[in-house]
Amino acid sequence: MVDSAGVIWFCVAGGTPGTWRMLSGPSAAGAFTPVTPARVYDSRLSTYALHGVLGSGQNRPISVANSFDVNGTPVTANFVPIGATAVFANVTVVDTIGNGWLAINPGGTTAVSASSINWSASGQILANGISLTLNATRQITVVNGSSGSTNFIIDVLGYYR
Repeated sequence: MVDSAGVIWFCVAGGTPGTWRMLSGPSAAGAFTPVTPARVYDSRLSTYALHGVLGSGQNRPISVANSFDVNGTPVTANFVPIGATAVFANVTVVDTIGNGWLAINPGGTTAVSASSINWSASGQILANGISLTLNATRQITVVNGSSGSTNFIIDVLGYYR
């Protein structure tokens, strides 16, 4: 059934009124909410508690909850709202040293199953759009499992509930 707001509902158990589940709509589980892109982290700026080059074998927990301007000044608290389960982000490596890769996991997870962005030489600036799973506190963990090192930037373009 589609209601007047365009939300799709599915009846999972008969009766009066029955049991209905929302399949799509603005607050459906898994719904994507696009936002005006905003920066949530830049390792080059000392305004972040954890900053600087991410070296070989290091990992760094990052909160994506709040947005910042390009100078690291806070702009919007709860830019990614409580209850978000993932974000779509642009991850950029800057000032790369050697070749390498980063893996980005839910906050607190340092095991690596796949790379999220790769670079092949020193001095590169490369970006990759990627969906990132969050932990319950809206954090990710960036893991450098390579022999290279880099600064990195994370800009959020939307979130999933």
